[in-house]
Amino acid sequence: MPHLGRDAVADTLRNRIVSGLHVGRLSGGERLPNTRALARELGVNQRVVMAALRTLADEGFVTLRPRSGAYIVPPHPAVGSSLPDLGAWLVSMLVQARARGLPPREVSEYVRRSLETRRVRAACIECNRDQLHLLCSELASDHGYVTESTELDELHAGELPLALRRADVLVTTLFHASEVEAVARKIGKPWIAVALRPDTMSEVVRGLAEGPVYFIATDPRFEPKLRRMLTPLGPTANLRVLLVGRDDLDAIPAEAPTFVMSSANEYLAARYGAKGAPGRPIHSPRSFSDATARELLEFLVRANMTALAAGVTGGGRSSDGGVAREHDWR
Repeated sequence: MPHLGRDAVADTLRNRIVSGLHVGRLSGGERLPNTRALARELGVNQRVVMAALRTLADEGFVTLRPRSGAYIVPPHPAVGSSLPDLGAWLVSMLVQARARGLPPREVSEYVRRSLETRRVRAACIECNRDQLHLLCSELASDHGYVTESTELDELHAGELPLALRRADVLVTTLFHASEVEAVARKIGKPWIAVALRPDTMSEVVRGLAEGPVYFIATDPRFEPKLRRMLTPLGPTANLRVLLVGRDDLDAIPAEAPTFVMSSANEYLAARYGAKGAPGRPIHSPRSFSDATARELLEFLVRANMTALAAGVTGGGRSSDGGVAREHDWR
């Protein structure tokens, strides 16, 4: 083998790195063999290998780490600042989609079809208007369900309510799970019991231990239900439930923690405008727990994928007029 100098060794290693990266056999951050191994392979002195590696480091092909070795620099280092968390999550999702055979540019359309191919109806069942509004509004705004309210008492009023007869799924809270489950079994329909976000309820419980906590609602039946919910978690003597149209909302102290039920939002926006309701708001843009959200989304996606598969099998079009396409998303 002819004697190789620094430049020749650098050329050999450079070509090896570029080719390895190109065909996917090497990756950025990977450690090269140590200088002894490279020197033995190339038939040169270790000092020649080190000189060649310094050349590659100056050119940006490798990074030299004392007492560690030479590491390949990624061929396309990130430009500018790193992505925010949401952007990084999005890139990760797109890469996973690509690995499953779905081109990244088609992900948005596939997600839309998986959520909107068919209208999934939910019958929301509760004992008061405030919780009914919360269930229906979050199901509709966050998940895209078509929702209808049903008072709990209507389950025992003789004829089954229309909302239940045409619903795809019955949705209630854990407090009424047994009653709704019995009806769901009787009519052969699935049901889901909603749990709330633990962080929001923990904030309420901490506030009650320190002083008054206010809830702004619209239905007098909500207060006893709320006390029933909170009593197992701690004392409720500091709980204050004010009703729109009945109580003076301006009496709420400016710094008092205040939870506004979604049923009261429209009234408060009309009365207080941009300055918002009195008190210090307990922020809860979403009330459902992560486990509940997953269950609701799984039901929704399953229903839409079934509709998509039926459209593909039948050689027809999906409900929005587009040609249905089938991808392996399992």
